[in-house]
Amino acid sequence: MFDENEKGLSDYLDILRRRKYYFILTFPLLAAVAIAIALSLPPIYRSQGVILIESQDIPTDLVRSTVTSFAEQQIKVIEQRVLTTALIQEAVQKHNLYPELRQKASPTQLAQEFRSNVSVNMVSARVMDPTRGRATTANIAFTVAFFDPVPAKAQAVANDLVTTFLSENVRVRTDRATETTAFIREEANRMRTRVQVLEDRIAQFKSEFSNSLPEMLNFNLSMIERGEERLLGIQNQEAQIKDQLHLLGIELSGMNRYLPAPIDASAVMTGPQRLAALQNELAQLSNRYSDAHPDVVRLKREIEVLRETVGNSSPAGQVENPQYRQISLQVESLQRDLVRMQTQRERVQEEVDQYRERVAQTPQVQRGYEDLTRDYESELRKYNELRSKELEAEIAQNLESENRAESFVLLEPPLAPTVPVKPNRKKIAAMGIILAGGFGVGLMLLMEMLDGGIRGPRRLSGILGADPLITIPMIMTRKDYLLKRARHISYAIAAVSIVIAGVAAFHFFVMSLDIFWLKVMGRINLM
Repeated sequence: MFDENEKGLSDYLDILRRRKYYFILTFPLLAAVAIAIALSLPPIYRSQGVILIESQDIPTDLVRSTVTSFAEQQIKVIEQRVLTTALIQEAVQKHNLYPELRQKASPTQLAQEFRSNVSVNMVSARVMDPTRGRATTANIAFTVAFFDPVPAKAQAVANDLVTTFLSENVRVRTDRATETTAFIREEANRMRTRVQVLEDRIAQFKSEFSNSLPEMLNFNLSMIERGEERLLGIQNQEAQIKDQLHLLGIELSGMNRYLPAPIDASAVMTGPQRLAALQNELAQLSNRYSDAHPDVVRLKREIEVLRETVGNSSPAGQVENPQYRQISLQVESLQRDLVRMQTQRERVQEEVDQYRERVAQTPQVQRGYEDLTRDYESELRKYNELRSKELEAEIAQNLESENRAESFVLLEPPLAPTVPVKPNRKKIAAMGIILAGGFGVGLMLLMEMLDGGIRGPRRLSGILGADPLITIPMIMTRKDYLLKRARHISYAIAAVSIVIAGVAAFHFFVMSLDIFWLKVMGRINLM
């Protein structure tokens, strides 16, 4: 039993023999239509300019450009700027492009059509990377082309595009360098203002806490040490003076101010006698009490008042003791020295307390001063860096304005094309012939599938479920043999014609036969 859908090679050959006229009728017609379409398509010409990407003249170690984007990125940005709708409208009006399309299309559609006819392609090459020491792929140039049915228009538009690319690159790089310089200068000025504010704050802080600054700590400590030494010296001097006063007081207590004279016991004491007695009493009390004792203070006040009343004259009938007078003067001088020492000690003590207060404030002042100084140094460092970058940006701006940085150089201007690049008539005709053959074969198979006839014993066995008892082959007459021979001859002629047509199509549409033969022989020689 055989599957009714199972077919062998003989079955397919029978199909080709039975349905050959479908192929013979459709293939030449469709192939002719395809060739006619390929020949009737309007030619499209391409005018192309080559722009070289030149690296920076001056080494980047000395001067670094502020434009850090890659050349491919710059080209894409410039392409977007060049192919804006407004610029495309100007180009379309200038060169009278798409006259028929302008009557029925919108500006957006015109722009899309223009962009589809513009081609910007990178040109890469294998170069040696000096930093890595190995070969790498780098973009060394790029092409700008325009497609149009009119060669002159294609060349004119391509020239405009190339010129726009070159000028736009210079403008973009110069503007970017200028904007970078302006931005850094603005930031530097802003940072300078902040530095000046911090300088004013530091000056005000130093003026307010000038005596408690960290650099004054050693001075304040030395002044405290000197003050304490002075206090100690003053205290020693005070002790010495007090000792002298004590000794002189003892000496005065045992000495009369006036020479003794006979005095009547019942008589009333005169002023000078009263003054002498008070002085003796004061001398005795000074030996036992300090100067702040109430009795000592009272006696001193009474002696002063009595002196103003009686003066320094000697009592009647007596003379003042010279030795007593001398010791009294020493006592008075020592008392004045003691008062001066006390005043000096208080003043030195105030100075020492003041310096101690400054030293006590120094940690807090130092903390605030260090905060301000740290902020100031940080801002000053940033300001100096910005000024240095500003100088570098100005040099980079000069580099761009003088066209010494990476630039685009026109290597090959667009020329008027003489040979169309589109459509590829050879490929279109070849694809049409292949499709025509496929359509013919497909039509043959389709007609065979639609035919419900029984062909051969296997088909009959598949339908009946049993093999036939016998099969009778077709009885050929002389006329049949002659017809079969004629068919074979026609097949051979058709095959030869197809081969000749294929070779001719290959020669005219794909490659010349002599060139093809040379390539084949070259490959054979290489083998």
